[in-house]
Amino acid sequence: MFWLKRNPFFYLTLGLLLVVAIGGMLYTSKDADRLDQLKDQYESKDKQLQLFLSRSPAPTKANLAVLDRNYEQLMEEFKKSQASLNLSTFDKDLFFGKPPSNSNDAFFMIAKYVEDARRLAISSGVKTVEGSRFGFKQYENVGPSKEDITRVHRQTKIMEALLQALFDSGISEFVSIKREGSEEAQPQVKGRSDSTSNGELFSLEGDGLVRSTASFDSLAFRLEFKGQSLAMRGFLNRITGSSLPFSVHEVDVKLERESGSDEGRSAIIDNPFLSEENSNAQSRAVQVPIISENESHFGVTLEFLELIDSGELTEVELVEKGSGNV
Repeated sequence: MFWLKRNPFFYLTLGLLLVVAIGGMLYTSKDADRLDQLKDQYESKDKQLQLFLSRSPAPTKANLAVLDRNYEQLMEEFKKSQASLNLSTFDKDLFFGKPPSNSNDAFFMIAKYVEDARRLAISSGVKTVEGSRFGFKQYENVGPSKEDITRVHRQTKIMEALLQALFDSGISEFVSIKREGSEEAQPQVKGRSDSTSNGELFSLEGDGLVRSTASFDSLAFRLEFKGQSLAMRGFLNRITGSSLPFSVHEVDVKLERESGSDEGRSAIIDNPFLSEENSNAQSRAVQVPIISENESHFGVTLEFLELIDSGELTEVELVEKGSGNV
């Protein structure tokens, strides 16, 4: 330690500088590790930025503004399309209501539907087949299974609306109303009735344009009735003019016999050529049809459209998902 006593200031200064150098080296090594991390992050972010910029269109503020405007236009067109198909012109919850919770409740729901339909036919002067169950002979003594309750509940509500429009159209006789069975209950041959359910189930011939898309589904029904062409036209007008999303799939007609119906009619219901200006005599003359045996057997197949919205985002969710800064 003699050298330290001879020149303490020099050696103390030298030792201090040595400590500072060692501390600087340790600090620099830490900064070097951090610098390497920052370099890696920079390269990763730069690659991500180049990937974003190479997209078409690039996610710039101007492009995002254009996309927002396009989205608003598409949403407006979507709403117009919904309205044109009557998909947004009625309250689904109010129209369908809550389905029965069990098979017994569903059985009584169907019984009430049948009784209401029978009373409506009597009050409208429409002839019906004795003991008709109006499409639900299958559940005359027992309710639907738990898996079919929701589907049957929706069918009863739709069929109530169909029968109301049909009986108000001035038909002379109700023949049948058939509903589309579930995939398990559908007949094997399309276009034919299911004999196990007394012909009350049928399968829609072909998928049609509605079911060929991934956005729409439908419940199909087929009504058969007898009457004049004026009654059939009135029924179709009521269906197409209602707020419910009905789409007429097919209309067919056949005569009861080659010369027409056996029962002649002395008047035409709701004659479009009859006005209040006609006198009583003229009214009676106008009401008498040229051909008295002019009733036919009509069959109308239609669909109740449904929009498939499972898994789709709502309008608010879409806006929130697309918002944010670049």
